[in-house]
Amino acid sequence: MSMIVTRMTGLSDAGMLTMAFAVGNLMLPIGKFGVRNFQVTDVEHKFSLFTYIMTRLATVIVMVISVCGYLGYAASRLGYSSDKIGVVFAVCMIYAVEALEDVIWGYYQQRNRLYAGAGMFCVRWTGILLFFPVALYISRSLKDTLLWCMILSAVIFLILLRVSYPRICRREDRFSEMSGNRIDFRQIGRLLKAVLPLFGISFLALYENNMPKYSIDAYMTDEIQACYGFVAMPVFVIGLLNNFIYQPSLVPMAVEWEQGQVVKFRKRIGRQIMIIGALAGVCMTGAYLLGIPVLSLLYNTDLTGYKRELMILLLASAFLAASGYQSVVLTIMRCQKALLLPHCITAVLATVSLPRAVAGFGTMGAASCYMVLMALLCFMYGAVLIIKLKGNKI
Repeated sequence: MSMIVTRMTGLSDAGMLTMAFAVGNLMLPIGKFGVRNFQVTDVEHKFSLFTYIMTRLATVIVMVISVCGYLGYAASRLGYSSDKIGVVFAVCMIYAVEALEDVIWGYYQQRNRLYAGAGMFCVRWTGILLFFPVALYISRSLKDTLLWCMILSAVIFLILLRVSYPRICRREDRFSEMSGNRIDFRQIGRLLKAVLPLFGISFLALYENNMPKYSIDAYMTDEIQACYGFVAMPVFVIGLLNNFIYQPSLVPMAVEWEQGQVVKFRKRIGRQIMIIGALAGVCMTGAYLLGIPVLSLLYNTDLTGYKRELMILLLASAFLAASGYQSVVLTIMRCQKALLLPHCITAVLATVSLPRAVAGFGTMGAASCYMVLMALLCFMYGAVLIIKLKGNKI
């Protein structure tokens, strides 16, 4: 989308889009509330699908309220224009649809139909990406285009849900039968309490990941924001590839842990960490040789001066992928409370250090500071995981 915007409406609009996705990524954990991995690994079915869905509706409403509150603050204190407000709002609402979709993916994965949730995600975003350039070319307005994409996203989700759900769900989970159920607020409260540490972790993780962009938004221009966003895009590649590999193994890992198969459990962890290292090596080699020329071509922008930032951010992405996987493993072990303190430490350090790094050293300061923070988080997570696997208490 940034590639298209840069060519059609300019670098400033691309900067607005980058910031919109940064805000959307921060609001998305409020909508999801850390429930997904807990839901998928709920092998004892402590909570019903109805409870998961009602909980998700409540958290998405809170997400929408939070978005409106942030935009009110941004308009009054940060000087956001009406166009920028519209762009950020539309992207956040696309993510709100994704948060609703996520609870259905979780149910499909429990039923060993992970591909169905992945298919919903793929079809919905493919529809958005095909529609986006046509609408932008006609309207020449990023705000109007994204508002139409927001509506399209909701329509595609509802259609795919109508088609896929009856084919996969068990009879006792049918919406038609659940509709007569009374909302059990005590069960919703128990679920929210159980996943509260996971919400804190996911929210702080996205805050840390996007803190460089918030600092650039405060101290630098939309054009520089766009360039940083272009070279920061590959940061999530290693984590994304890693996610493809380990997501199908979450349910088997939960079963192994539940059945006390600790040796097999440890071997899976060690193998996945080695895979992350290999992915990082391949991605960093490719980025060193071809990264800047390819990104410059894709985004129609000269990024020659950003090679050091790209390499540092890719190294940070390896630490980010490793810490994300360790977080999932500790969630399976139901040790999620132990993960909150490392994230709190990292978030505080990010809040204090990143604005100063950006103010003093620009994008290089943002990339370097972010890499150090991700390395620190990874090592703290690793220490927690080793101690938990040895059976010690923290």
